[in-house]
Amino acid sequence: MAYLAVASGEVDLAVAVGVEKMSEGVATSALAKALDAVKEVNDGANLVNVNAGLMAKYLQQDNVPPEALAGFSVNAHENALSNPNALFRKRISSQDVMNSRLIYDPIRLLDCSPICDGAAAVILAPESEAKAFSDQPVKILASSVATDRFRVSDRPDPLLLKAAQLSAKKAFRLANVNLKEISFFEIHDAFSIMACLLLEAVGFAERGQGWRLAEEGKIKTDGEIPLSTMGGLKARGHPIGATAIYQTCEIVLQLTHQAKENQVKDPRIALLQSVGGAATTVISHLFRL
Repeated sequence: MAYLAVASGEVDLAVAVGVEKMSEGVATSALAKALDAVKEVNDGANLVNVNAGLMAKYLQQDNVPPEALAGFSVNAHENALSNPNALFRKRISSQDVMNSRLIYDPIRLLDCSPICDGAAAVILAPESEAKAFSDQPVKILASSVATDRFRVSDRPDPLLLKAAQLSAKKAFRLANVNLKEISFFEIHDAFSIMACLLLEAVGFAERGQGWRLAEEGKIKTDGEIPLSTMGGLKARGHPIGATAIYQTCEIVLQLTHQAKENQVKDPRIALLQSVGGAATTVISHLFRL
């Protein structure tokens, strides 16, 4: 909305702020409001077991080994080691993921991002005036949103995140950008399975093959498509309302070569996706220096 307000000329400057305090009370019931209150929540559904259902279906349908998705968490934790804003600065292995507590079969503790407190903000200005505020302004090339059927059970193909696919395609079209031009992807890795399915939905991997990018090290900061370059939701933390703004700030650090130990080599264009619910709503942004 801040982007639209500035781009339309309705306002001269806009500040987008994300704030969340999750350290008080129980978050599970609040987060379940992202699901259908009558047909899902009343039956005991929450975001953990809904994602566990997706993960179980993915492992079975595509004959994927149980440890295949662990690489997403391993990568996120590795990148968080040098991020002072990360909640978890601790290296983990695939074995650590598989040995962690089972939360809801087959999701384990280290497949999940942590809830936390957090706040972040970005300032948006017209391109013609941006250098008055920063010597290295980052440009928003496109901003797009799409939605899927609210209940996962109502989707013809639950493993195809249609909202992610549609919003990414629209953003690429608006920015006249090709998938191969993306230097890195700040992905919504709230759960390992979500990161995997988003990669496939956007087109970085064939259906049923997204896990191989993690297993083969292609999502590292020096890989083909770096993910979660500052720790992502998994290790930096997931303060729900502030998460996408955190991702934006981290993209600015990368594009302006201020990411230090986590710096991606010669980044040109960055992709951000923010997910609402079980990929019911997905917003895609493209950025360039």
